[in-house]
Amino acid sequence: MSNPLHINAGRLLGDIADLARIGASDSGGVHRPALSPADIEARAWFRERTRTGGFRPGEDGAGNLSAVLPAADPSARTLLLGSHLDTVPDGGRFDGALGVLAALEVLRTIREAGLILPVRLEAIAFTDEEGTHISLLGSKAAAGLLAEADLEHPHSSREAFAAGLARAGLTPEGLLSARRDPASLAGYLELHIEQGARLEQSGTDIGVVTAIVGIRSFWLTFTGEAAHAGTMPLPDRRDALWGAAAFIGRARAAVLADFMPGTMNCGIISVTPGAFNIAPGQARLALEFRHPDTAVLEEMEAALLALAGAAAEEHGLQLAVTPVGSVAATPLAADMIAAIERAADRLGRSHMRLASFAGHDAMSMQAITPSGMLFVPSVGGISHNPGEVTPDADIVSGANVLLHTVLDLAGAADRGS
Repeated sequence: MSNPLHINAGRLLGDIADLARIGASDSGGVHRPALSPADIEARAWFRERTRTGGFRPGEDGAGNLSAVLPAADPSARTLLLGSHLDTVPDGGRFDGALGVLAALEVLRTIREAGLILPVRLEAIAFTDEEGTHISLLGSKAAAGLLAEADLEHPHSSREAFAAGLARAGLTPEGLLSARRDPASLAGYLELHIEQGARLEQSGTDIGVVTAIVGIRSFWLTFTGEAAHAGTMPLPDRRDALWGAAAFIGRARAAVLADFMPGTMNCGIISVTPGAFNIAPGQARLALEFRHPDTAVLEEMEAALLALAGAAAEEHGLQLAVTPVGSVAATPLAADMIAAIERAADRLGRSHMRLASFAGHDAMSMQAITPSGMLFVPSVGGISHNPGEVTPDADIVSGANVLLHTVLDLAGAADRGS
């Protein structure tokens, strides 16, 4: 095959640079939390890019923004392509934004090539993927997974969430009415940076995501007895922090030995009373663990909580376990995985199958339509950080594989030559 269709590399890279100026931070990163003034500005920028690209801007009740390329048949199903525009505080320029802008570039490229496909294409920017207020807010709304109760307990505060909605012209009623009809959808594709180093370390061009990890989180509270740090002999202490510390070390060792490629993290710990001269009477620990296989995730939970119980007993402590949240592991669609691999082969790009250990909008969309994800390398695996970098060549490569995955799924691969 000669001269396959390619996206306009300069235009895509220019869009990424332009968008990164909105919310640019002094550290060189991007600070664009969902529904903040910077996010509102970015949303307006995307609407204008949609217009200048020759598409009519769209927006649903959840604030998800769209550009649409019609099909030959007005009743054709929609193949969605996208990601999100919001960032974590002082994050990077590629996380989310790459998927949205590459999706828009795919639509522009197909239209400019004069291709009329049997599916309707829609580039979509989902609201608040990062969870400034509610994780995966826009995609959960589109998938019908958002409940009224979710709106009562945002990660920020009810006041901050209400102010953000007002800033964007959104309402709770609109959020709950944004569900897409699954029968109207042909699938969902998301291009994203890996946010890890597996592709870079292996010298592989494209990651084909097979599943998105399940996540479980708990508060573990170890309770012993506060004591004078000088006068209470070490063998007689019921030091809550010793129990928590023993658990952390053993939990790490257990995951490394028995549950790879799973991960675990203890990201918060607090002790009381909290003084130089008092052995802690209580230690409260945040535990989170992840695995792409639900059955293994169940085993991890049982093993880690058993280790916590054993550490508490060893140090003469009581243990209270409080579940905080659970996200189901999400296998992605086999047909989408195969189409991404065919597109990569068509373009001569090396590829490998892998799981995503971060959450993405594809988790929500898989609930209502076959969904697929492809990754491009992240330098050093750095993400959620101003130092997040993906080389231009990898950005362009990923966008072209996305383009040819669309053509493959639309049955137009031969017309992309």
